[in-house]
Amino acid sequence: MMQFTEKDAIYNLQTYLRAQSLIYDGVPDVPVDGIFDSATKNALIDFQLRNGLPPTGIADKTTWELLYAQYLEILDTVSLPYPIIPFPSYPRNYTVKLNDKSFTVATIQYMLNEIGIIYDTLPSVEINGIYDDATSSIIKKFQEINSMPQTGEVDRATWARLSRIYNLTLHYIEQY
Repeated sequence: MMQFTEKDAIYNLQTYLRAQSLIYDGVPDVPVDGIFDSATKNALIDFQLRNGLPPTGIADKTTWELLYAQYLEILDTVSLPYPIIPFPSYPRNYTVKLNDKSFTVATIQYMLNEIGIIYDTLPSVEINGIYDDATSSIIKKFQEINSMPQTGEVDRATWARLSRIYNLTLHYIEQY
């Protein structure tokens, strides 16, 4: 079992306080070094005053819980969104092929339809999660356009190209 020290707690406190300075103007920037010095105490008092808590400079339970809750909210607003990665990383040579049924197939179909907005030579496909002949045919066309082997299946290389073009297409569509 891992034991947390007082220094660990101070390090976390400083991390939570520092996050406040990223969002709010005038909030003191605290070094994250695990040392409870006057800068840490003053930042804690500032936090307590801004949140209607008694300005004790002590991280009691109420202060800690509010600071941590706000820290999580800050992470949600400043962090990059977590990507969804529907293409399996195992087995190593995984390929989506005819008659497969999955969320990955529905994702492929959705991306093909979005890419089709820009690449007008790609017909739309029904998003049904079934890797049918129509999906395979459109993948072959996509592979042809991108000078890839025309297998009609989605291996890691086809997925990577499809994803990259999909992301570029989204950016392009959002610009106009």
